[in-house]
Amino acid sequence: MVGERRGAMDTWTEEERKAFTESLDDLIEEERVRGLKLGDLDMDDGTIPSNDDGAYDSRVDPNQRAFGQWGETIVRVDRVQKVQRGGTMVRYRALVVGGNANGCAGFGIGKAASPAEATQVAVRMCKRNIFFIDRYMGSGLSSDLAGKHNSCRVLLRATEPNVGLKGHDLVTLILTYFGVTDCSAKTHGNRNIYNVVRATFKAICTHESLEEISLKRGKRLINLERAKRLQI
Repeated sequence: MVGERRGAMDTWTEEERKAFTESLDDLIEEERVRGLKLGDLDMDDGTIPSNDDGAYDSRVDPNQRAFGQWGETIVRVDRVQKVQRGGTMVRYRALVVGGNANGCAGFGIGKAASPAEATQVAVRMCKRNIFFIDRYMGSGLSSDLAGKHNSCRVLLRATEPNVGLKGHDLVTLILTYFGVTDCSAKTHGNRNIYNVVRATFKAICTHESLEEISLKRGKRLINLERAKRLQI
């Protein structure tokens, strides 16, 4: 800003000053894009860039390379403040939920001095704090689930295929990122969004696939076609 004011002092008219400011902004934007090297990471076609030897580029998001296309949703950005001895410190808090709609999702909470920085921190935390679920028939749950955080309780009820998602909007959003499309959700108690998110992920962590249930019970799991062939 100091350099901009000093450069504007050498101009005589308002048009010259405006032209100088625009040229300076273009130069700064060009240098910023050059520093980020965005040309090598064009992801519009959905492909993951690789090197000449066929290895994947290390600068690509590891979640996208391992689990597929990743997406996030900003749930809320709040303005928070803390009273200290020197005065009041104002910051921003963001809540982000993300996933790949293929059995992998997560959430993140970030704080920073501006909303944009808080959102970036939350997105990074969302990609680190990920959970996995083995869906029943690729779209549902194997049994009813329950999760509790503080005074909020979330119930996830298993339904038949092709029923759809019903219940709290935030819970259905999280289930959509997990790839669960057949479920009925119910929330009880304090419906604070942070409590709802944590209670939902706690409920999903208790999910067990049919293979895990059969191993715990000491039973052999086979499909109906194989059972008919074996005449069981």
